[in-house]
Amino acid sequence: MYTIGEFSRIGKVSTKMLRHYDKIELLKPDYTNPNNGYRYYSKDQVKDILFVNKLKKYGFSLEEIGKVLKKRDSEYLQSVIQQKLLDLTQEIRKSQFILKEMEENIEQLKKGADIMISKRKFDIAIDDLKPMKVLSIRQTISMEDISKIIGKIFENIYKNQLTLAGEIMTIYYDKDFDPENADVEVCIPVNKHLKTEEISTKTFDGGLVAHTTFIGPYSEIGEAYAALMEWIDKNDYEVIRPPFDKYIKGPGAGCSPKEFITEVYFPVKKKCNYEVTK
Repeated sequence: MYTIGEFSRIGKVSTKMLRHYDKIELLKPDYTNPNNGYRYYSKDQVKDILFVNKLKKYGFSLEEIGKVLKKRDSEYLQSVIQQKLLDLTQEIRKSQFILKEMEENIEQLKKGADIMISKRKFDIAIDDLKPMKVLSIRQTISMEDISKIIGKIFENIYKNQLTLAGEIMTIYYDKDFDPENADVEVCIPVNKHLKTEEISTKTFDGGLVAHTTFIGPYSEIGEAYAALMEWIDKNDYEVIRPPFDKYIKGPGAGCSPKEFITEVYFPVKKKCNYEVTK
């Protein structure tokens, strides 16, 4: 048996953290002396603390690690590590895009360009969209996690042998947008209706929309929103439902963020201007 001090040296974990693991029942000592409360760990627990350290390095939360330790199931472990691998791959890709964009900005500045002034011009159109069947999930999330929602919808599409019928869309419901707690709905058009315990299709309302196309990184898409809102106001329209984006070309295409293509839509109607006469 190892004392908590000895076990902390073996696992490269502080005694304070080991006590916390005990408290949350993540890794309890093999024996606790009822008289003095001293904790003792067995040789068999060495593999557990090293495994906990490994999963923490992979980005698992303590709650997620607890589930893994309770299940002790290799298939479950494989699936959760696979998901972490996908998450990490996306983070690396995002960081690579940011690095490339920063390098491009430096080169532009060397040539005397003003990177704070946008040269984009937007063509804005009015169209009448038809209703469509979509598989959707609405959640309040960090925008960093939106890929997880997209992945879950695609998983259900493939599992239920549905066919894609359009591009991925995201509806933004918040009046005051908070990227850390955004009320969004991800919708993917499909060929037929589906209803399960996990997810079901719905009808995405059609109707009149003002829309434009934005080419560039998502961090700058506010330019398209501003242009659309100005156009809507000048042309006597009003927004009647939350705006939504349609992703035409994004990270999955393996291109630079400056080549991303996103369509931005605002559902609208004509303003009713009544003249008062006497």
